[in-house]
Amino acid sequence: MKRLLSAFFAALFIVMNMVPAHAREAPQVISETAVLIDAATGQVLYEKEKDKRMYPASTTKVLTGLLAVENGDMADSITFSHDAVYSIGRDTSHASISEGEVLTLEQAMYAMAIESANDAANGIGEYLAAKTGKSFSQLANERARRAGAKNSNFVNPHGLHDENHYTTAYDLALIAAQRVKNDTFNRIFSAETYSISPTNKQPETRTFHSANWFLNGAFNYDGIVMSKTGWTQEAAHTMVTCAERNGVKLICVVMYSRTKSAKWDDTRALFDWAFENFKPVAVSGEYIALSAPDRINCDGSGRLYIAKKDIQADTATVLLSSGDSAESVQVEFSAPSMSEDMQTAEMTATLYTGKSTDKNVLATVQVNAPVSELLTVTQVADARSNPADNMLTTLIFGLLTFVAVMICDILIGKRI
Repeated sequence: MKRLLSAFFAALFIVMNMVPAHAREAPQVISETAVLIDAATGQVLYEKEKDKRMYPASTTKVLTGLLAVENGDMADSITFSHDAVYSIGRDTSHASISEGEVLTLEQAMYAMAIESANDAANGIGEYLAAKTGKSFSQLANERARRAGAKNSNFVNPHGLHDENHYTTAYDLALIAAQRVKNDTFNRIFSAETYSISPTNKQPETRTFHSANWFLNGAFNYDGIVMSKTGWTQEAAHTMVTCAERNGVKLICVVMYSRTKSAKWDDTRALFDWAFENFKPVAVSGEYIALSAPDRINCDGSGRLYIAKKDIQADTATVLLSSGDSAESVQVEFSAPSMSEDMQTAEMTATLYTGKSTDKNVLATVQVNAPVSELLTVTQVADARSNPADNMLTTLIFGLLTFVAVMICDILIGKRI
């Protein structure tokens, strides 16, 4: 019996190891909404009501920081106005900035990122408005839309509650993805401490210490690139975090976490799951082109078309579950967009897995190709419709007819 049991378990072990490994299921997320994306492509790896409108609280400051690094100079000076200092209550997060105090944009950015200082965020918002000639709200919403955020509206630079100030987990992830390649942004939004030396209004050095567990060592996690937390009564706990391992950079957003620890628990669980179960796979431009139909019509008549062999596309790197390969990726092409001279066309190639009716979109790639043209019967008829060409054709035909008649007369005469 022992031998039989040993043989059975040995066989079971072999069979289990012969079965291909599949990605384990995503963890249970406590937060009300969440999303995990690839920072490079925007590919969604996990989502829980990612498009539900939520209040962002201080994660708004990720967008404020994005606008600052794109439109400002870190060495520029900001003189804090009365409104910047006193339009927010001192019972909210602040950096004890005084009216008329002068800080550099960099100092204000560190205060905003580490201390989550609302007075610092206000000053940055005023600085950006003066720099660009647009209100902060206008500047923020225009930039959010360019990032792909379709379900957001921002009315202030700090995130204190306003019913008209809202976003989604997915929109926040797209906004964060715009800046995680910027070293200045990442340096500031990953700092544990920072000190502001005495200023024109403050005789003492102010030192800030991050309360973010990912940054202050309370919740060690390898590969953190940046992280920003937020909290208001209406928003509960929110957080935006980017982490990188083996060249893969992921962004996780969790919103409305009812307990303080849930946002870190959810974020760590999602990162662990993704880093363990997904791998980068290169989908070559040749594979993308070969996935196209033999001919793609560029107009309704089918006279102008793109041939598969002429399509040019760059290689795209996507994240696939362990065990999947590039051959599991499917490609869908958009309708061609013609150049003004009608010589070239551009298309979007959407890379996805799953069924076409329920796509798991991996990436979108721009492809282009020269336009080919069919010589149709209609074209030949059009070419002959030129009046000058018709007259010449008539003359030649008449001349040939005359010569033929003369030859016939000569031949008939000889016979007679």
